[in-house]
Amino acid sequence: MYTKNKFLKLAAVSLSVVLLATACKKDFFEVEDPNGIDSQIWNDAGAVDLFLNRSYDLIIPNWPTVGGIHTTSDETNSVSTAFLYGQLVENSVTDIGGSNSITNNRYFDIRRCNVAIDGLATSLLPASVKDPLLGQFYFLRAFVYFRLVSLYGGVPLILKAQDLTGEDLNVPRSKSSEVFAAIAKDLDSAAAKLPALWSGNNVGRITKATAMAFKGKALLYWASPQFNPNNDADRWAAAYQANKAAYDTGVAHGYILFPAYANIWVTEDHREVMLVRKLDAISVSPGRGTNNEYVTRPASESNNGGGSNQPTWNLVQAYTNSEGLPITHPSANYDQVMFWQNRDPRLEASIAYNGSVWPLSGKAGRKQWSYTGVLEEQAAKIVTGFYCKKITNPSITATQTQYNSNTGGGSGMDWIEMRFAEVVINLAECANETNRLAEAKDLIRQIRVRAGIKQGSFDFGLDVATDAASMRTLILNERQVEFAMEGKRYWDLRRTRNLHLISARQSLKVTPRPPYYAGTGTVAGRIYLDMANALGVRPRDTANLNNKAVYSAMFTVAIASLEGSNVISIPNTYYHYALPNFFNQATYTMEQTLGWSGGTFDPLK
Repeated sequence: MYTKNKFLKLAAVSLSVVLLATACKKDFFEVEDPNGIDSQIWNDAGAVDLFLNRSYDLIIPNWPTVGGIHTTSDETNSVSTAFLYGQLVENSVTDIGGSNSITNNRYFDIRRCNVAIDGLATSLLPASVKDPLLGQFYFLRAFVYFRLVSLYGGVPLILKAQDLTGEDLNVPRSKSSEVFAAIAKDLDSAAAKLPALWSGNNVGRITKATAMAFKGKALLYWASPQFNPNNDADRWAAAYQANKAAYDTGVAHGYILFPAYANIWVTEDHREVMLVRKLDAISVSPGRGTNNEYVTRPASESNNGGGSNQPTWNLVQAYTNSEGLPITHPSANYDQVMFWQNRDPRLEASIAYNGSVWPLSGKAGRKQWSYTGVLEEQAAKIVTGFYCKKITNPSITATQTQYNSNTGGGSGMDWIEMRFAEVVINLAECANETNRLAEAKDLIRQIRVRAGIKQGSFDFGLDVATDAASMRTLILNERQVEFAMEGKRYWDLRRTRNLHLISARQSLKVTPRPPYYAGTGTVAGRIYLDMANALGVRPRDTANLNNKAVYSAMFTVAIASLEGSNVISIPNTYYHYALPNFFNQATYTMEQTLGWSGGTFDPLK
């Protein structure tokens, strides 16, 4: 079953593949699975379940790579500078495959699904057992193809397990439209066979509403400017219908916006979670954890980890005021010095700034300090002036933060690939693009009410959107703050052809102002912020930092760029990447993507 412990079992079964010697570059699709399979397993529910568990393990994403291409934007310090500065080359994005290995070739994943779907089609298992298994394999195949098409445009579309001893393996790229159609068909098949809810050890498996939500997401991508620069209205209509069906089904099946936004990641298995990778921190299940807590926390509360996943000043500015108004709005009453005051509560829930309360290691009332020279932190690791509260668990200690694949540890926090809030916002975007402005506002209002934004005089800030264009801007910003530090901004900016909105990343440098100084000392007339008195109280501990006069007397603030002399330069070719060398050279029929060296394949068709 797909649980934190049972999901650890590797499939005791696999595919029997004959590798062919060929002079025609046919070897890419001849994926070797070293584990051998007996066709009779499709009549054994337990054996199929083991095979399915391993498929989940290979296909469902884990925590994103810190500083990877697909998490790069202006919201964090950890980025791929090659992406930001326009330095990617044809072989930079290798997600589709870099070798014929089980973990480094996505057509291995597709073949697993194809073999299972073909095998279960003739299985003697009763429909009540077989159908939910089939539904999950249909979903997983669609998921793999969705990730590939969103990166590269059309890819070779293989929907049955090939007879590798006889048929032609020189498979050309299918049109993007054909791939999206296949994805939608698979997700319809999945939804028809999956249950509304799993229970017990099966919690975390794909449900009917999840399959429908992912179909809505796929059609949203097909309708979006990345693939639809001419704004074909029919695509938006189809996306709206799919997302409306997903939303209605999700509500009917008990999916909700989890009331406590600050605990979405800390509380597991709540009903906002739709697609998840289950992880844990216990040593009896090595290899099923995450080191995200260690790299995200400040050095003082992570055994000298930290330094990654630091939010930028750019992200801080994206949050509205407490009534949903952009901070640039004349009625927002925004104060750049006291920037945390009168803001969207999601800022406080997500971002730790200098002097903010962050009870790490269970230390009630603990404040996070990031001013220059602060004693307990490592100066070199204070990059942006902010830390990420959102994806950390404050209850674990510093010694528990670091994960070891052999012994466990870390927070064990599950990776949520999709939550119901995304369904709500996806539907809002489709409603807006199909002339349903009022409906779009109703949906975003749900998100803002859950966030704790006040209604105010501008209807939760929604009054600033008076037409489709202004609502489009509002929704894109809402995505940025709702999913802050969740790795979504890169994908949203690519999908909407808004990579030009990525600006130079900025930090907020906070420096003690004389007579206040960092550290400790004995110089007369100086007040050392880090020096504790006989009762263990430091001057910074009792300061009322919400009083502007007090804060301004203690600190000066300065905004600085993290780019140095580099300039953000993101070419349009990044909306559809080149096929990497290993894949592009796999067959003589494979075309390279337009815009890249030798490219002839049009990803917009």
